[in-house]
Amino acid sequence: MSKKNKVAIKDFNKEQADTDKKTKLNISSEQKHIIVYVLILLFAFIPTYNHIFDKKIAFLGDNAAYYVFGRAIEQGEGYVNAHVEEKSPVSAYPPGYPVIISVVMKTFGEDIITIKKANGVLYFLSLIILFFFFRQISQNIHLSFILTLVIMFNYYLLQYSTWMMSEIPFIFFTSFALLALSQLNLRNNPLKEYWFYISLISMLIAYHIRSQGIALFGGVFLYLLLLRNWKYLAAITVGFVGLIIPWMIRNSKLGTSAYENALKYKDYYNRSTGEMEGIGDWMDRFTQNFSRYMTNEIPAAMFGYQPDYSAGSWAAGIIILGFVGFGIFKAKKLQIAIAGYILATFAVLMIWPTVWTGSRFMLPIVPFLIFFFFYGIYELLSLVSKKMNISDTIISKYLPYAFVLTIFIYTPKLETLNKQAEKPLERIYYTYFELAKWTKTNLPDDAIILCRKPMLFHLYSNHYVNGIVKKDEPDEALKIMKERNYSHIVLYGDGLSQRYFVPLYQKYPNKFPVIQNVGDPPVYLLAIKPDAN
Repeated sequence: MSKKNKVAIKDFNKEQADTDKKTKLNISSEQKHIIVYVLILLFAFIPTYNHIFDKKIAFLGDNAAYYVFGRAIEQGEGYVNAHVEEKSPVSAYPPGYPVIISVVMKTFGEDIITIKKANGVLYFLSLIILFFFFRQISQNIHLSFILTLVIMFNYYLLQYSTWMMSEIPFIFFTSFALLALSQLNLRNNPLKEYWFYISLISMLIAYHIRSQGIALFGGVFLYLLLLRNWKYLAAITVGFVGLIIPWMIRNSKLGTSAYENALKYKDYYNRSTGEMEGIGDWMDRFTQNFSRYMTNEIPAAMFGYQPDYSAGSWAAGIIILGFVGFGIFKAKKLQIAIAGYILATFAVLMIWPTVWTGSRFMLPIVPFLIFFFFYGIYELLSLVSKKMNISDTIISKYLPYAFVLTIFIYTPKLETLNKQAEKPLERIYYTYFELAKWTKTNLPDDAIILCRKPMLFHLYSNHYVNGIVKKDEPDEALKIMKERNYSHIVLYGDGLSQRYFVPLYQKYPNKFPVIQNVGDPPVYLLAIKPDAN
């Protein structure tokens, strides 16, 4: 071999070695950033969560219901209404979150605080998944980390992470489904892609946690349809639809679900207003919901304040959604899937009863709205910076750190959450639970108690319970009480009791003797004696 060729080969080998070294350094640098950023998220999350963690059970019927259903599964009774005498199958809630609770109970015990903390673990894991997902779709690890840190401090996300509610587990599985989708090689056979199975299974679990999961499937379906990727479209559709059919068939056999009932009434809590009739009623509902979300719910949920329904701002909603839309448009991948998921979620919310206000129903998409809002601002600033001849390297490396300042939008609310956590349970609720505990040892096992928030009462009394009989005609209400063998009723001045029971009591006071009262203000336990004179 000539001397010239030897020199050329030597130079080539040296260049190749330098290239390999640079590649290794680049990979190593990225991995170091990932490790450091995940550790920062962990060390920021632990003290924050401990600071705001509320040991008290939320005075919400749903969180107690999830616990009762989960305990029934864990004890081998099945997915049944364990709080009622007939132990009928549950149709009001999907089984996903109760199954998660049953697994926690089986592993760590039935302590409520443990189950609440399990939601905290799922929230942290959701943040890690979101960090990797945002990194995929933005191609900027620094911005993804900072905005994930910002999302961590959101008031409502933190609050729900301390409650036994299904929103946080739902966020975990929808985020995991999207991350898996972002990893797919759509040129490969879907049946040979393990990321496909992870995405499909995560979507299915999300749907069985909250029926709202159908919105994510809708977004993914639209994405694959517009890509004309028929193999993946067929695989995801057959897999998803085929595996939700058993749950749908089961529910159809049980009759109308609670959500279907809620949708058909103009006011679910005041059914005397009648049912929805014709396109006019649905348009009124859509208009009211659209206005409320644009002017109040979206800004409040994203930035963690209490909505003021008397003074909303259309400008705020329009600006927010403008930046969110621009951020999605500038994403490096999955724009259609993400936009479809968000739009499908809002489509569902627009037909929700107008009395269902607050951030709860849109909470699963709040992390995405926050990220794409700030990502839209970042991309706009990047465009301006490029016009000023600032290099792409400087923009991508240093501009993200300016968004650290946005954390201070959220951190003041941590003290509000801390005060709520340290505040004792409201006296009326404390006495309500004390009365429930009293009935546990002082009433017969076959007692059936009517009360407001029956699931919460059952949690502490272990008696069969039911809600207040909602009949305007006193004699009709009394007839139902007799037919169903209701034995006691709890009163503490709530609106439902005032409306439906007080007229009955005023007509037949001798049929409802007081047998116990607890606390100040008092909570009363009355016996139901329909045959008394």
